[in-house]
Formats: sequence, C-alpha cells, structure tokens
Amino acid sequence: MQILWDKINKNIRLIRALIKIAILDSFSFRLDMLFGLFSSIIWMGIPIIFFKIIFLNVDNIVGWSFNECLLLVGIYTFIDGIMMSFLIRSMPKLEYDIREGELDSVLIKPMNAQLYYFFRSIDFTQLLNSLLGVAVIVYALISIKFTGINLFLSFLSCLLGCSIYYSIWFIWTISAFWFPTNFGRTDLFLSMITIGRYPAPIYKGVGYFIFNFLMPFGLIATPSAMVLILSSYKIMLIQLIVTVIFVSLDIFLWKLGVKKYDGSGR
Repeated sequence: MQILWDKINKNIRLIRALIKIAILDSFSFRLDMLFGLFSSIIWMGIPIIFFKIIFLNVDNIVGWSFNECLLLVGIYTFIDGIMMSFLIRSMPKLEYDIREGELDSVLIKPMNAQLYYFFRSIDFTQLLNSLLGVAVIVYALISIKFTGINLFLSFLSCLLGCSIYYSIWFIWTISAFWFPTNFGRTDLFLSMITIGRYPAPIYKGVGYFIFNFLMPFGLIATPSAMVLILSSYKIMLIQLIVTVIFVSLDIFLWKLGVKKYDGSGR
C-alpha cells in the first residue's frame, strides 16, 4: 500500500511540474491569447449560424428546438475546449514519437506514459473555447426547465464525454504502432470530431451505429444535453457503458502497441 501511495504522490508531483511549465509557456505569449479568443468566437459562431439558418425554415430538427441545439453546441464546445487544451499538442507528438522511434525516452521516465502525454504540453488558450461554451450553455438554459439533479448528472455526462473524446483520439493516434505512416491522423480526427456538436438522433440506420457505437462521436455531448432537456437517463447509461469499453480498449491497445514497439514504430 505504501509503495502504491508513493507512486501516486510521485505522479502528482510530476503532473504539477508539467502544468506549471505549461502555464508559463501559454501566458508568455499574450498575442496568442488574443488570437485564441478571436478564433474561439469564430469557432463558436459557425455552428450557431448554421442552426439559425436551418431554423428559419423548420420548427425543429428531429424534435430539437433551436435553444436545445444551442445548448448542445455549448456543451460540445465546453468539452472540446478542455480536451483540445490537453491533447492538441500531445497527440501529434505521441504519433511522431511512435513513428520516428523516439518513444523510448518517454517509456523510461518515472511516470505513466499516458499521463505524461496527457499533461506534457497543455495549451491553455484552448480553454477560451470552454468559457464561451459555458456562456452559451447559460444562455440556452434560460428557456429550458431543469432540476438540480439533472444539472449534476449532465456534468457527470460531460466527464464521460471527455473520456470518450480522449479514448477515440488516443486509439486513433496509437494506430501508428501498426500503421506508421505520415498521413495526418490529427487533421482527419479534428475534421470528424465536429460530428459531436450535432444531435445524435439525426443519424439513422448504419449511421446511427457508426457514430454512436463504432466511433461514438454522438455520445460525446448529446447525452449531457438530453439529460437536461428530456431527463433521459437511458442514453447516459449507454454513454457510461461505451466509455468503459473505450477506456479499457485504449489501455489494452497501448500495452499491446508498446510490446510491439521496437524503436521505429514497427
């Protein structure tokens, strides 16, 4: 027990050191903060304008009103901002290290490698997206009736959404163990992850299975919104099951990939 506790304390100290370095790095470039704010406003505005144009012609989208879609956009942006701050620099670096044979220097560090890559290079400017997401959530909730319990469960659902977001990106990145090609995994992932800001029920048939179970982008933000809007707990249970499966899968594939790794990604 003491050995386990010492290991946990060591990881916590290392995480604190990595966060401190990231804070100093992020705030040493104030122009980046201003540019980040500008890009965050554009990033937030595009889906809102998209939904606004659609709702000029329809009353609802698969039963979702404009304010409910606005809530979903806010929740997705909140989750996306948090995960991007931790992963936008780390995942490309992880892919590069696997492909170019530089992972060895990380594996020998006195810290869990997955934790190291998660905290190694935090981009705090991405958190501006999350703050704007919170503002949109608050605005959308003005016209939506909800309870304190639903708000708490919605927050828990956001945490599950973060786990799914991480697991999909991590699994996609470490596929470099088996397919060490330089074709822009990060760009493809970022173009697909935006599926999560649209209501999951819009997908039918094969699309529903693909985007809710095989590549569960639809379970990143929609369950959190549905808990608030419809008090729907069934979809949150599905989200929990999928989260457990994908987190277990990313741990399993990481261990399998490290065993295969020989210093060149092959």
